[in-house]
Amino acid sequence: MAQRKKIYKPPSTINVGGMKFKVVFREMDDFGQMEFDKRVISIRKGLSPEDQLDTLIHEAHHAALGVGGLSNILDCDNTEEALVRIVDYMVIPLVKAEYKRYISGK
Repeated sequence: MAQRKKIYKPPSTINVGGMKFKVVFREMDDFGQMEFDKRVISIRKGLSPEDQLDTLIHEAHHAALGVGGLSNILDCDNTEEALVRIVDYMVIPLVKAEYKRYISGK
């Protein structure tokens, strides 16, 4: 009997630095959005499971910058977005690849 492939589904809440953020799906143009004061991470409806995960990680990084206070000292939103995208494109792919190797025992 063939095993069914597991499909990723984001949690309804995540904890970032001791702060609880609600995760919601909604119609929007962007892939995601983090509203720090409301403690809400929004993910665009209809994204693939991998894009949902990537978006959650991206928005959680924004939340971490807010919890850590770095959002308050960054000079503009573009600077924060650049910092988050460095992790998105340079670190997360490495983490995903190494995690796959780890769980497969290779």
